[in-house]
Amino acid sequence: MDLKKLFSVFILMGAETLVIICFLYFGHNLDPKILALNICVTTIILLLLYLDIILPRINLRDESQKAIGTLGLRGVVAFIYMFLAIGCMISFNIDKVVELNTQIIVHAILLLILLVGLYYMMATSDKVGEVYTEEKTHRSHINEMKKITKEVQLKLDQMNGVPSEIVERINHLQDKLRFISPSDNKEAFILETDYINNMKTVWDSIFNIPLNTEKIIELIKNCESVYKERKQQYSK
Repeated sequence: MDLKKLFSVFILMGAETLVIICFLYFGHNLDPKILALNICVTTIILLLLYLDIILPRINLRDESQKAIGTLGLRGVVAFIYMFLAIGCMISFNIDKVVELNTQIIVHAILLLILLVGLYYMMATSDKVGEVYTEEKTHRSHINEMKKITKEVQLKLDQMNGVPSEIVERINHLQDKLRFISPSDNKEAFILETDYINNMKTVWDSIFNIPLNTEKIIELIKNCESVYKERKQQYSK
């Protein structure tokens, strides 16, 4: 355990100790069972504050940042629970002490509301993570299209005697690939695969001496045709 985590644990232990001392000191006239209930409820509130303030869930190393997608929901759920729980403790034990069983039932209902809210928060977080994973998967094929085209482009720049038509077509393709958007269509995936396979064949062909110019241009034309079709594909 690093120093930061150790220090945060000491903060939590100190805060919990202070809560217990304050309840024992100021609530000595209360029924011991009601006092214990209030201490438990306050401990839950303290843990919520601890998790949000001392141990925030945001992980900068998580590229999906799914925790950020749940900040609003988590804040609303925590605030509602804390507001109602504190309000109930004050109203139940200051003006007129409400019987223990009633207090337990009310706090149990509030705790259930909190747990349901936390469940939906986790479900939302998982959904954000799934969307990011899907988006990353959809982008990976596009990135591969750009990568193989760039490799061909760089290799052609290093070669002498390459027909200008080949160089110009590859440069033009590489420039146009910027305008492709990720898509979850099956047709888009097939077209991306077709483009990659054709461009890999172009890559293999430029190592053949002498160059088969007609074959390379035909392959590049196929890539151009596939690109035009792929550009028309959008997520459903």
